[in-house]
This record gives sequence, C-alpha cells and structure tokens, in this order.
Amino acid sequence: MSHSQYRSIASDSEYADAAARSHHEAVLIYKHSSLCELCTEAKGEMLRLTRPGDPPVYEVVVQTARPLSSMIENALSIRHESPQAILLSNGQPVFHASHRGVTAKSVRSAMDQLP
Repeated sequence: MSHSQYRSIASDSEYADAAARSHHEAVLIYKHSSLCELCTEAKGEMLRLTRPGDPPVYEVVVQTARPLSSMIENALSIRHESPQAILLSNGQPVFHASHRGVTAKSVRSAMDQLP
C-alpha cells in the first residue's frame, strides 16, 4: 500500500498548500482524533485511498493541531466532528462526512460527482 498520498499537517501554511493544490486536483482533509475508536476505523478507510483517481489525504490530528482544526472549521463553515472528511475542489468544500460516513467508498463516490 502506498502512503505517498497520505500526510499529516499541523500548520496553517500546510493547510494553505493543500487548499492551493485543490485548484489543480481535489484533495481530502481528514480530521482524526487519536482518542477515538471510530477514528481508528476511519483512518483505515482513508489509508485505502491509494487507487489512481483517489485524492491525496491531508490528516489533521486534533489533539496536536487543535488551532488548525478550528481554523479549518471557521474557514469552511463546517462544524468540527471526529472523524471527519472534507473534500476540497477549487478551494471549496464539495463533500463532507463524519463518523461512520467517513469511508473510502463515500469519498470515491464524491470524486465521481466532480466535473
């Protein structure tokens, strides 16, 4: 399994890079809590996004990057939940899911809806 498309981010500038990348290809922001069993399952799902056409995944661990998590919540007007997946295209959220909705299948389905 290739993890080259999966990386952790913790700073506003790393998020800005991800948002900028979304103007060229869709990217997924994945909010993860290291204290949550459901998040462990969701992370496994996000690590499955290795197929051609799957978006790169930018993980925000809320325990270590709470200011970034809050900034993303405010910037995108999407209330924080863990786990949470937010698909960005052209800098804008085009799909988001939380809890048991955070699956590789739901992300791929959202990708299929993009123009």
